[in-house]
Amino acid sequence: MVKALSAVRERSEPITPRAVPRGARHASFFIAVSLTCASTLMYEVVLTRLLSVVSWYYLAFVSVSIGMFGMTAGALVVQLRSDLFPPVAVPHRMSQAGLAMAVSLPATLLTMLAVPIEVSLSVQTLYSFVLFSAVISVPFFFSGIAVCLSLTRTALPVGLVYFADLLGAAAGCVCAIALLKVLDGPSAVLAIGALALLGAAAYAVHAGESSRGKRLVAGAVALAVLAVLNASTLYGVQPIWVKGRIDRRTQILAEVWNPISKVRAWQPTVGTPLMWGPSSRMPRVELESINLDIDNDAATPLMRFRGEMGEFAFLGYDVTSLATRLRRGGSAAIIGFGGGRDALTAALYGFRRIVGIEVNDAVAGLSTRRLDWFSGLSRLPGLEVHVDEGRSWLTRSGETFDVIQASMVDTWAATSAGALSLSENALYTVDAWRVFYRHLRPGGLLTFTRWNTGPEVSQTHRMFSVAWATLLSEGVEEPGRHLALVSGGPVATLLLSNRPLDPGDLQALQGIAREMDFRIEFLPGQAPVTPELRQIAAARTLDDLARLRSAGLLDYSPVYDASPFFFNSVHLRKLPELVRTTHPGGNLRALVFVLCFMVAAVILLVATVLLPLGRGVRLRVSGGGVVGGGIAYFIAIGVAFMLVEIGLMQQLSIFLGHPIYSLVLVLAVLIFSTGLGSLASERLEVASALAARAPALLAAPLIALCAGLVVPLTHRFTAAALPERALVSMMVVAPCGLIMGFCFPVGLRWMTGLGQHGNLPWMWALNGAASVVAGFLALLISMEVSITACLLTGAFLYLLAALAVPRPKKGEDGATAA
Repeated sequence: MVKALSAVRERSEPITPRAVPRGARHASFFIAVSLTCASTLMYEVVLTRLLSVVSWYYLAFVSVSIGMFGMTAGALVVQLRSDLFPPVAVPHRMSQAGLAMAVSLPATLLTMLAVPIEVSLSVQTLYSFVLFSAVISVPFFFSGIAVCLSLTRTALPVGLVYFADLLGAAAGCVCAIALLKVLDGPSAVLAIGALALLGAAAYAVHAGESSRGKRLVAGAVALAVLAVLNASTLYGVQPIWVKGRIDRRTQILAEVWNPISKVRAWQPTVGTPLMWGPSSRMPRVELESINLDIDNDAATPLMRFRGEMGEFAFLGYDVTSLATRLRRGGSAAIIGFGGGRDALTAALYGFRRIVGIEVNDAVAGLSTRRLDWFSGLSRLPGLEVHVDEGRSWLTRSGETFDVIQASMVDTWAATSAGALSLSENALYTVDAWRVFYRHLRPGGLLTFTRWNTGPEVSQTHRMFSVAWATLLSEGVEEPGRHLALVSGGPVATLLLSNRPLDPGDLQALQGIAREMDFRIEFLPGQAPVTPELRQIAAARTLDDLARLRSAGLLDYSPVYDASPFFFNSVHLRKLPELVRTTHPGGNLRALVFVLCFMVAAVILLVATVLLPLGRGVRLRVSGGGVVGGGIAYFIAIGVAFMLVEIGLMQQLSIFLGHPIYSLVLVLAVLIFSTGLGSLASERLEVASALAARAPALLAAPLIALCAGLVVPLTHRFTAAALPERALVSMMVVAPCGLIMGFCFPVGLRWMTGLGQHGNLPWMWALNGAASVVAGFLALLISMEVSITACLLTGAFLYLLAALAVPRPKKGEDGATAA
């Protein structure tokens, strides 16, 4: 947002100075700017929360890219239709734009929640993505008009206006998290609309329309009350279409939203309990349970516990119970505590100490407090529950366990199979498993369970590959002696030990497999049963495992923190062959979602930005390659900025434990540091091509250094508490933002000095268009190569931008650019 707004600030027409308003009118203007920017960023953050419910992924890159598009389009209207904004009408127009933004927020909410976005082999699929993207961009469009007018059409000190802009935007990022702690997603959007109305009211006071301002304040109060009322009922404004199906919202016991999820508890039912990998010999059991679902898909059962462990003997018939059966009476750490199912299994087999680690406070709160009258988990002997990210808690605790278990768990359980192919997951990397490995007692077991059916069998193969790589990384010469893989039903459970599995363990596993009719996929001394497992087990070095990336249609190579896309086993280059030969399931759906949103963004850019610009401003091409160099510069820094922004969001999501935390932190810090860089650039004398190149030349090595250091740095501080990890993240992001903030305004000043003022609208618009598309490209680069590669590509593009800066024509020294 700051990049787009600094653009219009730098290239605005000079205006006739007038006396700075004083008193209430003066203060109201800065309040209006701050409130408008805060509501814009709050909407951007809350939008990601809603997208994770209605779609298959939290789609932060969509929110960021569409926000950039909407504000670019709004600011472009101000520049191309100056007849609509004569100086005398500017204060009133700012209030009107603020009002339009406020009104569009609830309208956008109602429309967005009623538009299904799902992949189908039909042209309508693309239309629905274009429609959805256009709808969610409307509030950004009006915000772009209001803030652009504030920066470019008033005689107020630009530094103060820009500071109000930065302060509001940064505060909005933080306030969005606080808002989602007290309101559900739709109600939060209504509350943001109330905040935007207050901004419009402040603009009205600045325009001398105090009576209108009072009416807008009354409207804000009414909308805030509506937000509270909506949050107090289960049947208000809520998503209708969720993940391609209708949500009928019946049989709901409770529903809790928080910054990372929407958790719903269904009314208790009596029936066959949920089993991940049931034995075919399991006796018929009926049990009363409450299903908890996360973001309308991922589920965890909450079973009624009355204090009698005998009621849960059936849990021993699930393949996920293998580790607890082998290490009876020990201590266990359960990552992804959920409804307590794995904790009950551990208690069934006599574990004395059971530590549940649950990243989602809404799930933990329902399971252990609000619904404790049903779950009875507070009466489970030896149980303690921590709300934390599993990897971080274990690193910080220093405690060791006989069993560390994660059954069908994802760090934030946002989606089901396929959705997670786009999730940066902190649990399923070699770096994470090495942490778990070191927190096992001698002979302890690390056990993970993943899908092992249909196209999702790739999850089991990759899980086995991560385990093999973990052991090699720990210096184990014969990894096969430390591993076992057993399947039951649609899942497979992996057991990894820090010591070779002894004959007693192997005999017990074989006996359980025979008794339960489980299938042994891999056991020390036995050949793997599938070609994929045989290929992995043949690896003797980490390089051998890395070559599995391109060995077949699907990627079974181990994943690391630098490229943590465990659930994505499909690469674009293999996509045509994969579609022809097999059914790739959720992986294909996830990639198509990205491509559909990218195509939708391009269509909107062409229709609403580039075509109107082409009709309104003629590109003046003169000799010397000045125009071409300028365009190349602004496109390069536009793409580079977004690659760095999205890359940092992805990498820090592992460190902070959830993508919404990294979204908020990176946005807030980048907004502030880039804005400070933009303001500081005014002190830089741009009298030569070298001076114009300097910011981009400095950005390239700084970002390359950041790309090389961010993973080791985050590993160093993994054990820190969340506030400390946030501080480390700020220290990583801020220097990059500061230097990147110089590039855009310095480039504008240099091109103006070269006589290209008439072409600046094109350069600015192409920069914005490149930034929008780059948000999607960043994700594809990270998935195809690595997040580190995404950041390094951004650094390389800054270097290219520096080289593209045009020189003055002969006879000119470029001094006017300063």
